[in-house]
Amino acid sequence: MNGLLYIDAAAVEAGLREAVERGLIEPGLAQRVRLVTRLVTAPVAGGAAAPDGPYDAVSGEALGQSLGLSRAAVHKHVAQLRGLGFQLESAAGVGHRLLEPFSDLVAAEALLPHLLSAEGRGSAHEGWRAGLPCHYRASCDSTNRVLRGLIQGDVPPAGTTVVTDHQSQGRGRLDRVWRDQGGTDLMFSVLLRPALAPGQAHLLSLAAALAVAETLESLPDLGLPALETPVDVKWPNDVLVGGRKVCGILLEGAMDGDRLHWAIAGIGLNVNGDTAELAATIEREDPEGLGGRPRPVALRELLGGPVPRAPLLAAFLGRLTARWKDLERPGGLTSVLEGLRRRDPLLGRPVEVFGAASRSEAAQVGEGAGIGPEGQLLVRTPGGDTVPVYAGDVSLRRP
Repeated sequence: MNGLLYIDAAAVEAGLREAVERGLIEPGLAQRVRLVTRLVTAPVAGGAAAPDGPYDAVSGEALGQSLGLSRAAVHKHVAQLRGLGFQLESAAGVGHRLLEPFSDLVAAEALLPHLLSAEGRGSAHEGWRAGLPCHYRASCDSTNRVLRGLIQGDVPPAGTTVVTDHQSQGRGRLDRVWRDQGGTDLMFSVLLRPALAPGQAHLLSLAAALAVAETLESLPDLGLPALETPVDVKWPNDVLVGGRKVCGILLEGAMDGDRLHWAIAGIGLNVNGDTAELAATIEREDPEGLGGRPRPVALRELLGGPVPRAPLLAAFLGRLTARWKDLERPGGLTSVLEGLRRRDPLLGRPVEVFGAASRSEAAQVGEGAGIGPEGQLLVRTPGGDTVPVYAGDVSLRRP
């Protein structure tokens, strides 16, 4: 069965019970997840369940009995699901039926069946996990900003995730423009509470980039075609496919002298959007334009067709959780650094490093000499010295 669309009803139920008990999912959301899981696993005419359709109708009475709800409550949840974009048909005497898959929606009700199914297939994580709790916004100014607001008003746990279909004020590193086309890409932020010193905060961004790269290299495991070009991680956190940028990461945090209180990793991934239009928007709105930076590319261009976002996001969140937890276990940092070194497109190539203040004059030029033991970029200068770079923007030097 297609790994990308397969939903394991037993795993979803087990995950929901645990998450509700831990206060990570509110009961109403849990019931809506159960409802869509029941509908998507309903076999047609006595045949096997088909996650990509067609789907059979399930009566309101049957749904109410399985969920412990009244028919009126079932209808209320169905109405809420429609408001989130689920294509549902309801008819008296017949029941409720999904008209098409919900795999391209990114609301929690669409994401959690995939996320919890993956947990049940051997990807379970002890303790916190990215994606729980999950807060969906149809649109917002910035997922990082929404998550910072949640922190100010409450004490959300590590793993808390905000996902949206559209950002009106998305930003990248160094305050650069980040634009989306609404309902086509993945934009989400995850709250972390790592046991790391402030000087190690950059490792969270590096580990995130590696996790994204590893997920992209494993697309066949999700039932998608394999990428035909290599996946690289350009220090510190740009994920490139064939030299073009598919993903960017923005890390923010709060720290004092010896403690990193929290960090937020904002991740934007080009999935189904028109990157020619995206590049034109960046050139028009960003004072620097694209400059010497890699041009954007979307997975749809690379794979030759649309990519369902919900199961893809679930896969990213699982891998992100694993790689972030690696940073706190013995030997984990070594594993992360080895993964980055294998995907380093700067090694042995002429580079220039710019500080945050200006891109008019390079702070350092030389040749990429790899990734150091603390995650720093190593640059071999024209004089033969190897210089560590802990922060900044790096580009391949033009002849």
